[in-house]
Amino acid sequence: MLIKNGNVIIFEADDVKVKKVDIKIKDNIIEKIAEDIKPEENEEVIDATNKVVMPGLINTHAHIAMSIFRGTFEGCDLYTWLNQKIWPIEAKLTKEEVYNASRLSILEMISTGTTCVNDHYFFSEEIRKALTESKMRAVITRVLMDNDGKEASENRINEFINLYETRDKDNKLITYSVAPHGLYTCSGEVLAKARELAIKYNLPVHIHFLESINEVEDIKNLHGIRASEVLKKYFDGIHTILAHGVKLDDEDIEILKTMDCGISHNPLSNLRLGCKIADTTKYKQNGINVALGTDGQGSGNNLDMFEAMKMAALIQGGIHENEERLGSKDAIKMATINGAKLLGLEDKIGSIEEGKDADIIIVDIEPNLTNIKLIPNKDIISNLVYNTDGKNVETTIINGEVLMEKRKFKYLQPEKIIEKFIAF
Repeated sequence: MLIKNGNVIIFEADDVKVKKVDIKIKDNIIEKIAEDIKPEENEEVIDATNKVVMPGLINTHAHIAMSIFRGTFEGCDLYTWLNQKIWPIEAKLTKEEVYNASRLSILEMISTGTTCVNDHYFFSEEIRKALTESKMRAVITRVLMDNDGKEASENRINEFINLYETRDKDNKLITYSVAPHGLYTCSGEVLAKARELAIKYNLPVHIHFLESINEVEDIKNLHGIRASEVLKKYFDGIHTILAHGVKLDDEDIEILKTMDCGISHNPLSNLRLGCKIADTTKYKQNGINVALGTDGQGSGNNLDMFEAMKMAALIQGGIHENEERLGSKDAIKMATINGAKLLGLEDKIGSIEEGKDADIIIVDIEPNLTNIKLIPNKDIISNLVYNTDGKNVETTIINGEVLMEKRKFKYLQPEKIIEKFIAF
């Protein structure tokens, strides 16, 4: 496959640039990036004139099956939302409902340019089935917790072990994490077991961390020490993906700097649940890797990573008045290469580089009425972040295979997926 004539997003040193180059893909790998590559005989050529060609977006924290909660329970704080609204309904979900809801979310992600997602849920075999059928790249798990009793906790641990032991070792698109729900829902016993599993299987840990103000004292009351100290006690030396990280103070930051960890920033979810704003500018200044996530649709509203990029950049102006803060180039890196680093996949994805897997999206910036927000397009990078949304994505390529071209799907049947939820 050859992608020609595009405006290609390239990372050079610490900068983000737009270059007029062609991209040659052989098998699933980016083989060559250069100007005016001549197509070989019978080679598929994609003309990207008036398009942006960029790395596929990486959603580093989501709950894939939560599409069914979209547009529900507005105005709740986190604890009310979880305890009184979400968890009681989740307890009644069937495997079929999780499978169908996962397919809807996968359709949403591929159609809006996400090529890799880091999931945090249950009924994980149904999620894995939906991902495999769609050829989506993902990191999956089975969430662990014991705030509802030891028996339920042991069942979850066994479900995770079975999920991992029954994996298809030849499927390189699906990898795994160990996922305690949070420090306020997991005892030291569960956290120790999570550490044991992560070491045994050589997997990262994926955990909610200091999302809301209530957690600060609840974690201290449960574990006897501050949250970041609990984290270091159980997961020091293990690559750890921290979802949210809204309530980090200076002492927390100093502890995190000594660990192998990073933050999955979920700005829309944090704002909707009234959790305030994570100071990602400060985290970056302290050398902490910050990537982007959407959370589930019940709190984050949607899985559109373009919207997450825009919000992540804009809200830093709410806490950094007249000060240097994150901008559009930072947001693009948060949604791509930073996400790859956070998931431990930076050797495979996250940037358009020779030798990496071809996870690539093509974004329409044609100057017409549909793209009126992009005219005039004096700064492609700025317009990508502030004036583009997922509907501008025209083509999505994962692992060198076109899953959506000109908004037509190869494996998924949108109408059949959507019809299950019209009267839901």
